[in-house]
Amino acid sequence: MRDTFLILKNELLVTLRNPFWIVRGIVQPVIYLLLFAPFLDGIANLPGFPAKSAIQFFVPGLLIMNAMFSAGFEGFSLMDKVESGFLERLRVTPVSRLALALGFVFETSVTLIIQSLILVLLSLFLGFQSNLVGIFVLLVLILLIGITMSSISFTLALFIREGGILAGIINTFVLPLMIISGVMLPLDFAPGIIQAISKFDPFTYAVSASRSLVTGVFSGGSIISAFIIFIVLAVGALVWFIRAMREAVA
Repeated sequence: MRDTFLILKNELLVTLRNPFWIVRGIVQPVIYLLLFAPFLDGIANLPGFPAKSAIQFFVPGLLIMNAMFSAGFEGFSLMDKVESGFLERLRVTPVSRLALALGFVFETSVTLIIQSLILVLLSLFLGFQSNLVGIFVLLVLILLIGITMSSISFTLALFIREGGILAGIINTFVLPLMIISGVMLPLDFAPGIIQAISKFDPFTYAVSASRSLVTGVFSGGSIISAFIIFIVLAVGALVWFIRAMREAVA
């Protein structure tokens, strides 16, 4: 626990000295919030639209999208540590390899929470309405998504160690998963084949759960499914990363 705290503290200090990493993760969602959300106003009054306003529909999905991409690209920060020799120097230290992996993942979690709160606050000025308890529960789900995505990204970075390939892999898988999860447009408007495929996308359940939670609805299959899915994925991905870290700093 002490080693984990030391690693987390060090990583947070590095982030504070260079807040670019927080800004980098928040810029794209803010652009979507300011430029894409207004396009939804034209279809918000159509029959079957699943929210009372475009902003109420879009923000919950945007929070999930930010978790997917922000945590999904965390591998680049670890890749920088590999190239600078940081991990190599850790070979001769007694620091726990488990604590090293947990420290990196927890730092990503803290950054992700900050980004999510900033998005929620900005959305309030655009008319977004939310339930405080629902937001808290949603942050827990976002943490699980962050642990899942960052652990996978960190592990791939240790195996690949080349930025261009890592970016290609992440975009190849994350972008389609984001599109068919219903972040941008209601899945009810999609062709039947897309709706069928979306049932195999774990982020579909996360987006649906997010939209329920912000309105204060805590019952529903999508919420239970989302938490079960991402608890399993988070544990599996974290174990994979811990093993990879132990091998990298053996």
